[in-house]
Amino acid sequence: GKYIGWEDPRTWSIQSLRMRGISPEAIREFVREIGMNKQDVTVPIESLYAVNRRMIDAHALRYFFVENGKKIKVKGKYGKTEVEIPVHPEKEETRKIKFGRDLYISADDFDKLSGKEIRLLHLYNIKLGEESKITSLENKDIPKIQWVYNGLNVRVLMPNGMWAVGKAEKGISKIKKEEIVQFERFGFVKYDRQKDGFKEFWFAHK
Repeated sequence: GKYIGWEDPRTWSIQSLRMRGISPEAIREFVREIGMNKQDVTVPIESLYAVNRRMIDAHALRYFFVENGKKIKVKGKYGKTEVEIPVHPEKEETRKIKFGRDLYISADDFDKLSGKEIRLLHLYNIKLGEESKITSLENKDIPKIQWVYNGLNVRVLMPNGMWAVGKAEKGISKIKKEEIVQFERFGFVKYDRQKDGFKEFWFAHK
């Protein structure tokens, strides 16, 4: 009962790599790069991730996800209630996200950056706190973090077998089973299923 089966990410089986979104083509190229060797070697798993990243980066759409969501209230005047965001840095297509005064950011970002001026990605700058105030709209050289408004419950199965739990923007409701996307500043993930009120994903790699 310690593992869920051969697909458990801790087994490092081919089945587990497939569930995480590592493609057969990436594995084949990775094996070719390592080549034949009579010596015992430590498999450079980051090299496999690099190969897979090259293959999926161009078509994996981007979405906002915040782990261990921390709720903040934003004060200040801002005339919009919707923002338009690129689905991918190299694509012209965009997605629209509604937002309000109550937003979620990751608890880690809140702990590290509370009291500082930060930029909510594609939105505005705030002085971060449980009650945050809009400081400007200028895209300055300050920490940039993702945010979620009225999001969906998500959990991501990590390589160590633990779940990363948080909230993601509602746009992920359109994602199809086994589709690979990127949660910005978190990593590439593969959608598995809806279970117990959560959208479940498997973590691929950064």
